[in-house]
Amino acid sequence: MACQFSKDGKYFAQITSEGKLKVWNTLSNTFEQEFTPDFHLTSPCTCLHFISSEAASKSGSPRKKKRKESLGESNTCVALGTSNGRLLLYSLVKGDLEYIVDSATSQSVNCLSSITNEFVYSGADTHVIVWNLSKRNVSSKWNAGNDKIYAILLTPLGDKLLTASKSIKLWDVKSKEVLKTFTGHSSPVTMLEYINPRSDAADAYVVSGSKGDRLLSCWNLNDSVDGKNAVASFLMEDIVNNLSIFVDHDGSSRMAATVRSGVVHIYHHTLNGKKSNKPIKPKTTIQIVSDSGTKDAVNPIYITAAAYRSAETLCICYGSAVVQTFEDITISSYKKVQCLLREDIHKKTVSKENQVTKVRTPVVGNDVHYLTTQTSSAPSKRKNDGQQEVPMEKRLENLMVNEEDSSSKVPKANNAAQLLIQGLHSKDKNILRTVLFKKDEQLIKNTIKRIPLSLITPLFEELTKLIQGKTLSRQVGLTWLKNLILIHSGLLLSNPDLSSFFGEALGSIEAGLALQSPRNKLMGRLELLIAQINHTPQQDSHDNEALLVFNDKASSDSENEGMEFEAHSSSENEWEEEDSEGGDNENEKVDESDYENDDGSDEPMSS
Repeated sequence: MACQFSKDGKYFAQITSEGKLKVWNTLSNTFEQEFTPDFHLTSPCTCLHFISSEAASKSGSPRKKKRKESLGESNTCVALGTSNGRLLLYSLVKGDLEYIVDSATSQSVNCLSSITNEFVYSGADTHVIVWNLSKRNVSSKWNAGNDKIYAILLTPLGDKLLTASKSIKLWDVKSKEVLKTFTGHSSPVTMLEYINPRSDAADAYVVSGSKGDRLLSCWNLNDSVDGKNAVASFLMEDIVNNLSIFVDHDGSSRMAATVRSGVVHIYHHTLNGKKSNKPIKPKTTIQIVSDSGTKDAVNPIYITAAAYRSAETLCICYGSAVVQTFEDITISSYKKVQCLLREDIHKKTVSKENQVTKVRTPVVGNDVHYLTTQTSSAPSKRKNDGQQEVPMEKRLENLMVNEEDSSSKVPKANNAAQLLIQGLHSKDKNILRTVLFKKDEQLIKNTIKRIPLSLITPLFEELTKLIQGKTLSRQVGLTWLKNLILIHSGLLLSNPDLSSFFGEALGSIEAGLALQSPRNKLMGRLELLIAQINHTPQQDSHDNEALLVFNDKASSDSENEGMEFEAHSSSENEWEEEDSEGGDNENEKVDESDYENDDGSDEPMSS
């Protein structure tokens, strides 16, 4: 999170992880302002820098200018860089944006630096962009190389510019040429601070810190000195987050480095141009803890940033991103570790809430007499010990179970919504078949309304499988699908994959509609055939009877069961007459054949 103190140390600004700008007053230890850009979700703020913008105040009327000058107000502004190449100027006096400058590029603004209220220098990807605040446009832009710029610093005279990636380049602002290159960091440099011990431009230094090294490197900006190696290096226990420098009257430099672990390292060193062979260790390390309430155990409190008020006074900011506390402390140079014990802010707020919402129970004596509906207010002859006995009738009533109430309050074991949720989670086919094969329309609607929205997609997939089945499963699936679409139409329409989501179901429905016409024709023919069969007259019962019945009397005695045939309606006498007539005819034919001979005479043939 980008954070910075103002030049006078009055304000502290920070960009949160949500893209909001928060400003605190360090003198009064109060939260002043909070600003959320309209486009903080699509193009959040990436960096900030305090400037004293007189250019912004020029837009006002002359009367307002004179009034502000008479009141002695300084229009302190915060320049904000965004990820889509815009520069926002936020006024602390107005509590709103002054104006927005667009670079007409989509390059992210990663760092900002300025010494006047007219020009602001920024690093956008691999380019350097110069913003003109008075004209509210981009003054110039040039390419700084192939590496992305993570930090930028303009010297106090405004003639030289420092840009940092893994290496640090010193530029001439007018000619836009590289004067020197400093190399030595193994990761991108994110921190640059200018040091001028003797107020001489020829004796100037820059301190750099990267996001992967636990060393702060100091480089000499003098043109006559070779810049390949660092003049001094300062040892830290973690990566640097914030850096503050104070120069004494004698030329010695004091440096407060806030690291990622939440402590502040204090260094005291005099830069005289000579190279230091060993890394410089901190003189003092400041840390803040809170009492955890247990023996030999403390909770550390994270220090966000620190800034010098004077040579021996340091303003520290500690707490969390939500609650920040500012305090001026005196540096103890004779202590190696300066540990400060402070009360935890979160525990303090909780204790206050408990005090406000605390409920005290009134103290009641033993001589209190409780009245109930079963007891009267008449005094009892027995000794009153403060406890009222419940009558036996009331106890028996409490033991009795009211069937109506119990049946109404006991939850149903076969609750359709619960079974459906369980079946969708476990993919149990038996449970899903039990629930989905119910034809009650009202039950289906209530079940769909009660299932969570996260189970709409699994339910739709199961219904698609039912639609692809046979007649009964297709009918059940279409009923559930119709009610699902009617109830959750808004949720289904918000799905971006709606076409693929309904693909299989629509294909099955279209296939069923294609077969609807032949199916209707077949049903019509079947209905005609069934109607014709129902209207045909019934045949007589004797058509199904046997014509002859023959009883075999010569069968053996062992065979007791004979074959029985049903007799015809005609009598046995008629059947015997027909048999006799047939026999006579046969005898006549035999006699005629016997009397016929070869001569054709009627004499009988000899045997």
